[in-house]
Amino acid sequence: MEQWFNLFIQVAKPIFSTLVYTGTNTLLSSLQEELTNRQKERTELVLNSLGIREKQASYLREAIVNFTSSIELKNLDWQSSFNRDKTLQQQSFGRDNEVFSKIADRVQETTLKLPELQKTLEHWPLRLFPSQLLESIGDRSPTPLRVILASPKIYLESKETSLGTREIESILAQELREFLSQNYSLHSQVRPTEFLGGAWSDRGVYGEANIKAIFGVLKSEPTLIIESEIEREFLNFRIAYWGFEQEKYCYATIFKLPYKTFLQESAKARALRWKETRQKLLALGKTREEVKRLGGNNTVNLDLLEEAEALQAAGIDLRELNFSYQIDRKDVEALCQFLSICNCLIAGWIADIHYLIHYNTPPNLSEWLPQLRGAIADRLSIDEIVRTTVLIYREIFKALANERPKDIPELALKLALSLASFPDKSLFREQVDYSLQLWLQQHHLPQLSTPETIPTTLTSEDRDYLESLKACLSLLGDESGATQVENLLNAIVPCKQITQASKRVKFALCHTVKGISGKVSSLAIGSDEPKLVSEVNSSTLELWYLDKGSDRLSSSHKLGGHAGKVLTVAFSPDGQTLASSDKTAERSQIKIWNLQTGKLHRTLFGHKQAIHSLAIGVWQSENKQFLASGSHKIKLWDLQTGESFLTLFGHKEWVYSLAVSPDGLTLISGSKDKTIRIWNLSAGELLHTLSGHDGGVKALAVSPDGQMLLSGGDDATIKLWEIGTGKLLHTFKGHSGTIRAIAIAPDSQYAIAACHDKTIKVWDLNTGKLLQTLKGHQESVSVLAISPDGQTLVSGSEDKTLKIWRTF
Repeated sequence: MEQWFNLFIQVAKPIFSTLVYTGTNTLLSSLQEELTNRQKERTELVLNSLGIREKQASYLREAIVNFTSSIELKNLDWQSSFNRDKTLQQQSFGRDNEVFSKIADRVQETTLKLPELQKTLEHWPLRLFPSQLLESIGDRSPTPLRVILASPKIYLESKETSLGTREIESILAQELREFLSQNYSLHSQVRPTEFLGGAWSDRGVYGEANIKAIFGVLKSEPTLIIESEIEREFLNFRIAYWGFEQEKYCYATIFKLPYKTFLQESAKARALRWKETRQKLLALGKTREEVKRLGGNNTVNLDLLEEAEALQAAGIDLRELNFSYQIDRKDVEALCQFLSICNCLIAGWIADIHYLIHYNTPPNLSEWLPQLRGAIADRLSIDEIVRTTVLIYREIFKALANERPKDIPELALKLALSLASFPDKSLFREQVDYSLQLWLQQHHLPQLSTPETIPTTLTSEDRDYLESLKACLSLLGDESGATQVENLLNAIVPCKQITQASKRVKFALCHTVKGISGKVSSLAIGSDEPKLVSEVNSSTLELWYLDKGSDRLSSSHKLGGHAGKVLTVAFSPDGQTLASSDKTAERSQIKIWNLQTGKLHRTLFGHKQAIHSLAIGVWQSENKQFLASGSHKIKLWDLQTGESFLTLFGHKEWVYSLAVSPDGLTLISGSKDKTIRIWNLSAGELLHTLSGHDGGVKALAVSPDGQMLLSGGDDATIKLWEIGTGKLLHTFKGHSGTIRAIAIAPDSQYAIAACHDKTIKVWDLNTGKLLQTLKGHQESVSVLAISPDGQTLVSGSEDKTLKIWRTF
């Protein structure tokens, strides 16, 4: 499949608009000159169709003229001019979108009154009527991009395929639906899309006439149509797109695929794989008759393949011969997988471009592109996809530079950050350099200057850009550049002044509690007695209460009933509920316990993989509890009903840690993939992906005001982040092992970290200094809890003891 996919990427480079014909795996040489000549023209046409250069309405002309005039004012101070340009640009951009929305409303009101509508409906290619489509979105901002899929009608003579046109349509629609749901959900407040799966009618024919009919009725609705049509021996892959109130649409053929050749190549690839399997079976003592029976049509295909190889070795031109390999369901599934990847790529590209152009939203590349890695085994194909995608977005940035010059460096840097997780760092480096050059040009600087020579033209907005630039340079290992940027940051705005003197805090060990049956799994200190959970054995937990006066433990309940090994547990904020997860060979499950009675409240099913993290949060506005559970994916559960209401995808490895903001609106997840993700639970979308740890992220803690995040993990460091912006504020170093638990003081003045190195360290969050190291545990310190008044610290260890520390 990789050879065909590489072909798709190659012809999509000129923003997937150049007509290309292919008969094998290479472009026909007779079309090379035509491709070169038409590439520039086609690219410009598509950009125009996407609305980048269209200035047909007078109000838009006036806005751009006003903006351009403001740039050309020469008598203003440069600093004032720069800020005014930025403000005018943002105001103009907002007015344009407001006018677009008003025009769209007007068109919706008048569209159904068109006299030619009746004629259009006679040949309407969709299962939904125009009135249903126009009313489905309602008054929303931003207006969702509507995506329609027209799947190919493939008819094959072989009965062994057992994969009909309807099933192919269902497979393609489901793959695209999942892709859009994960990355461009209809409920997203940033990049919403509405996927109309199954909307294309069986009687709907393909071609530009249908696109024109749909556009005539739905021109007020941003729409993408992905069309695959069978024409004799070829599958034509096309797209149609229009944005806000465009006078014309873009309709282009991406490529023509000889799909029967594709199926034949898939059958040959199966035969080659079977050749290896056949040798292994013969080595195990299987007879040739048994091997032939097990091989099915692979045996027939391999005989043909070996015959073709022998004839070719004898100098016979195989093009004169007919070798027809037997096609089965696996080959059609391979074709469906190829088309699904193409559908997702086109949808991701167009959605990103649409929201970049109309809403100034940076591309979502870093979220959706890694999801396609698993479907494409070839590393070169992945690299080529990334490079092609970057080139496409780079062209868009260039086209937007005249209208939004002040935004481009920041957008380009955000695109660079999205490339940080890919193995090939060269594109990341190129994009960072491209962004920096744009920024330097706008500020009339030849290079990154020293603080002594930098002009007084930089502001707090520049500080935001330079903070991101510094993060990029650090990820690239350019410590010299990062230091230079840090010097500039210090010259622009002094570092945050500490308005409140750090409270001097010292902890002393007051008591060691022994007699716990197993290792301590979780701790909670509320307004009542502190609670802890320990493991009696691999499938049973024991709940304990710690008497505040005597510091003695008393066992309350034993929580049994787990079918497999308990992996993780979590207390609710009020200490009345406990969630625990286990894993068997068949499935994973979560048990919810009522700690007042010690009874099992309910069991939740929904994960197939092991659940390594749990967190219980509360929606303060509704005073309702919910549970977050993490395996490779994250599921959200309503604890009142036991129903799952949201699934979040994005991490590439196990999710080891979860934390919920105090208001319940934000979820933070840490993973073995070394990243932290910040999620908006109201919209069900990703806000930030934080990179910086060199190992898995095992511990998270959110400050009481919900503004700061602490993370720790296998790299023995603790990092302080600003949740709202995703900025790294400080890195605390001093531990010599994995950070297993973190707690933040109620006044947010200090943090406490438990480590595999058997120590606990107390850090000043204002100065970043180490305040104290607490020693005493004989094994790894696994859990921590601090009292609401900040006076008592309780730590639990794998040495089966609790230690109680108090301030003095």
